[in-house]
Amino acid sequence: MLLYLHGFESSPESLKIIQTREFMNSHQASLPAAVNQAIQLLAPQQPSRMAAIRQMLDEVIATQPLTAVMGSSLGGFWTHYVVSQLHKRGRTEIRGVLINPAVQPYNWMPEETVDRVHPYTQEAYQLDASDRQVLIEAEQCFVADVELLVLLQAGDERLDYRLARDYYRDRRMVVEQGGDHSFADFPRYLPAALEFLHVL
Repeated sequence: MLLYLHGFESSPESLKIIQTREFMNSHQASLPAAVNQAIQLLAPQQPSRMAAIRQMLDEVIATQPLTAVMGSSLGGFWTHYVVSQLHKRGRTEIRGVLINPAVQPYNWMPEETVDRVHPYTQEAYQLDASDRQVLIEAEQCFVADVELLVLLQAGDERLDYRLARDYYRDRRMVVEQGGDHSFADFPRYLPAALEFLHVL
């Protein structure tokens, strides 16, 4: 099972998740029945609050037969967390792909309570200093030697790609000039990303 984690205030209907699902379905349909491993894609709607996201992911880690993890933006941060937690459970073969990942996202979190409305679920919720603390504690759980592939586009208009480039400088990495936060023309990298994850 491949776990895909969408970004902040996004949804399982994000374009990259749709593209990943379509690519996997197409690839698996082309395989002989005898070798078709039928890898499933799990792309849950994440809660709005950081503590709820971490709780949900801990439940997924404990209950789902994960074989790989992929995530974009804040989902990239949580991908590193999930792969680290699996590594601590002895699942050292699990790898992650991070797409324009958020680095140290606790720096975005407000010191005071802020009211927000999720653009996809329409949920009214709040962010505050406790969300910042959850992200700090999650980062402290990162394992240094997990296998990660980091995909960056320098034209990311929301996140400074240099933060991820420097933070993950010792990992396998692709840095493209241009592009945007959504990672333009993402399907070009799906074969290589899924092969890295041992999904193909």
